[in-house]
Amino acid sequence: MTDVITVMSLGWQYASTHGTPIQALRDVNCYVAAGKLAGIVGPTGSGKTTLGQALTGIIPHILDGTLTGFVRVADMNVKSTSVSNISSKVGYVPQNPVDLFVTNEVENEIAFPLENRGVAPDEIRARVDEVLAMLHIEAFRHRDPRTLSEGEMMRVAIGSAIAAEPDVLILDEVLAVLDENGAQDLYNILERMLARGAAVVMIDLDTRWMREHADNVFLMVGGEIIRSTGREIFTREASLLESVGVNIPRAERAPLTIAQLEPEQTADAIIEFDHVDYLYPRSENDDSPQLQDVNVRIPRGAFVGVVGPNGSGKTTLLTMINSQILPSRGRVLVDETDTRECGVRRMAREVAYLDQDPLHMMLTRNVRREIEFAPHALGIPSEEVNKRVNALIRAFNLYEIEDSDPIALSAGQNRLVALAATLASQTPILVLDEPVAGLDYRLKTRFMTMVRELNDQGITVIMASNDSELVERYCTHALRLDAGRVVDFGPLRPLQPTAQAARKVR
Repeated sequence: MTDVITVMSLGWQYASTHGTPIQALRDVNCYVAAGKLAGIVGPTGSGKTTLGQALTGIIPHILDGTLTGFVRVADMNVKSTSVSNISSKVGYVPQNPVDLFVTNEVENEIAFPLENRGVAPDEIRARVDEVLAMLHIEAFRHRDPRTLSEGEMMRVAIGSAIAAEPDVLILDEVLAVLDENGAQDLYNILERMLARGAAVVMIDLDTRWMREHADNVFLMVGGEIIRSTGREIFTREASLLESVGVNIPRAERAPLTIAQLEPEQTADAIIEFDHVDYLYPRSENDDSPQLQDVNVRIPRGAFVGVVGPNGSGKTTLLTMINSQILPSRGRVLVDETDTRECGVRRMAREVAYLDQDPLHMMLTRNVRREIEFAPHALGIPSEEVNKRVNALIRAFNLYEIEDSDPIALSAGQNRLVALAATLASQTPILVLDEPVAGLDYRLKTRFMTMVRELNDQGITVIMASNDSELVERYCTHALRLDAGRVVDFGPLRPLQPTAQAARKVR
């Protein structure tokens, strides 16, 4: 069978603004045949995304650095072929698809690659309709993709990548933000693509589908492929995978069971949503509210997991807590203060917020300064700031990248820096939007353990997550949203009150 991807002795060294190049790939060799699914797994920062970018031409044509070795994809030598020509046969879905959007309407975004290939207008319309239906995003046809939720944006990016039926599809951590319905839609699409002879490369920490369907599995550690095998690696070498941080699929878990919240359990509420509606600025064809009559009192010292399908309003709910957006109707009270009466800067003393996209948070070009930034801005003494930063660098093992430019790091490493910067403020309320997406199992466990310890000390935590297992394991409460409405809110397990949780933190 013909190899549609050939990688031989591939090395890549990122250029550095500090004069020290970063070696991301070392002597990488791999082959993928037409009609086969290849999975690339490994810990955070192991070079998975870099390899994916080398298959699309982003490396070496867009990012600065030095390429050695050979890459051929769909009969094209990547080194001597332009990105636009490579994209005619290779579809690519990155971790942050918003960066690749080129239009302000979903149907135009999906039509764009077809128009570039000179496809007839009638055929474009039919194909766009087909893709919208496959991904169940017909309702977003006339929406600006940037106004959608992260999961909905990912569906649009997938639609754009598959619209022209590429010979090769590269997926980089797309499952992290898709709900179960979105993931199933993707699986159905991949089965059709593989059946028609396309090759699929899936880079992901979620290995459930790989375990059942991958023909090749490449395990990367430290920029090298240390195992090149089939899906039997998930059973035969499970201990090796787990030792480097790759999550091994387990049996499907039952849905979260949320108990009834008793009135006395919210007598001391630190956050209150009082009949809140929120209406995003949208197209003329869609004026439905993103949040509808949200009426919730969150107990002081709780650890609340916010769950629900893509587009249900999770991120909108979270961004109201630190005054990023204000209600269209109703009130949001944070420790009895109306968010309308104070801006984001003042609220930063009460609420530390982790954005779903870490790059949106970066304010400096140095990892250590990034972690120091917020506590310095809050007027915390330098000695205490230094103590906190050193502890976080140690906790997340950031020593090797401490002096690096965050923008030059992998997406997983960027998330680690953003997590550390968020925790450095040590505010009474911690708000986390999909905090562990892109982190390997070891780092995910380390971070969540740290957050739970903060919660045990009395810090109130609000976390949006598509991972019901994560919520069940770490949270004290769950809040379920659907179509902008709260359908369930209450404890997940009997609460053990602490002295810290029984009083105001500040």
